[in-house]
Amino acid sequence: PMVSLFFAVFCATEILSQEFHKWSHMTKKEVPGWVNTMQDLGISIGRVPHAQHHIAPYDGRYCIVSGLCNETLDQSGFFRWMEHRVYEMNGVEANSWKLDPELRARTLRGEYQLPE
Repeated sequence: PMVSLFFAVFCATEILSQEFHKWSHMTKKEVPGWVNTMQDLGISIGRVPHAQHHIAPYDGRYCIVSGLCNETLDQSGFFRWMEHRVYEMNGVEANSWKLDPELRARTLRGEYQLPE
């Protein structure tokens, strides 16, 4: 029973995360009022904070559910570290590396924190 509960909650959360992300790309008029309230309260990611993820050099703000962890994960270098691990496993470079060769070089040297 606990395994079934875990997977039910996991799947529901995954589906909701995609909806939260989708709503961050839609205008206030295109979503139900309660979605706007959730975004205004910071429960789900808002349009403006998420839009920053889509601005070059695309080097942070990867959290698509609430954005609550973006600052901490960006400052800690977590996403750079993950990009480095992915690159080591399959050779695929992050899009941000293609736009910023210095970011690529810093990440491959193990310097994961973004410059202030």
